[in-house]
Order: sequence, then structure tokens, then C-alpha cells
Amino acid sequence: MRVQHSSTLTVPYFLSYAQLVMKSRELSVEEKKQFIEEFFFKGDPFVYGKAIRQQFLQAMAELHEQ
Repeated sequence: MRVQHSSTLTVPYFLSYAQLVMKSRELSVEEKKQFIEEFFFKGDPFVYGKAIRQQFLQAMAELHEQ
């Protein structure tokens, strides 16, 4: 998935991305979060800004509730 630096990624975007990662790599929810932290955010949680980070955290919270 390509990331445009000029737009804010949404919770549904991260939910879809997380589901794709989980299916393709057969990871648990916690392993998926760690993988996305390292791969998508390149180890820097704020590489795309605070707004995108907040959307990601909200999406991860929703996944934990499911």
C-alpha cells in the first residue's frame, strides 16, 4: 500500500492494512502491531505525524476489542 505524505490515513485504512498483514503473515494481533510499528512506521512512531499515529492506535484498539 502506498502512503501519500499529504493526507491523513484513517482508522479504516489501518484496519484493512492490519487485516492484510495478519492474513499474509499469520500473525496475532500483538505481533501484527509490532510488525506494523517496525515496517510501516520504520521504527519511528511519528514518521507520518501525530494525526496518523493516533488513527493507527485507534485502529489497533478496535482490533483488540474484536
